Amino acid sequence: MKRFMMIFLISLILFPPVYASASELVGMRFSFIRGDVQIRTEDTGDWVPASINMPLREGDRIWVPEEGLAEIQTKDGSYLRLADRSALEILSLDRDSYQTFLTEGRLYEYVRGGKDSLLQVDTSPSSVRAYERSKFKVDVPERGPVDISVIQGDVYVENREGRIEVKGGESLSLGEGSYSEKSTLGSPDDWERWNWERDREIAERRP
Repeated sequence: MKRFMMIFLISLILFPPVYASASELVGMRFSFIRGDVQIRTEDTGDWVPASINMPLREGDRIWVPEEGLAEIQTKDGSYLRLADRSALEILSLDRDSYQTFLTEGRLYEYVRGGKDSLLQVDTSPSSVRAYERSKFKVDVPERGPVDISVIQGDVYVENREGRIEVKGGESLSLGEGSYSEKSTLGSPDDWERWNWERDREIAERRP
């Protein structure tokens, strides 16, 4: 028994748990996964299964299959969540800024914000930038306009026509060319309600 306890204690020292808190993160990590979420890194050049606490680096590509879900936590405590059939690429990770590219699918972002912080989501027709605390969605369908819906706070959308501020309760639709249209945010769907529940769970876990 004593020998077993000694081996156990040594293993904890040599092989500590892989879990890392937000304050210990270098950039981003997977904090929730449902289904066979895949990641392709520049190191391997191949698609492999994603796992909880797996760190993300510049150049990584993420694919969430049908009926899958993925949640990514940043060092500052912000969260990015991907619905099924979504593809995301990590473009850059700096100390206080994060830039991603949503190729297709649905992305929900809970941005904690802070001094000199920036969270940017690029799509084919636009860049969405959040500097302060906010909650917003970006939808990139296979066909049709890209929709940016702001639930709380303000974000700034840049395209070939310039910069557009989108406030809480507003939705911006971007089509081909210079087409853009603002509207009032519609009723929440199941995807949005699930994200609200995740936000509440995370808030309750914080000290």
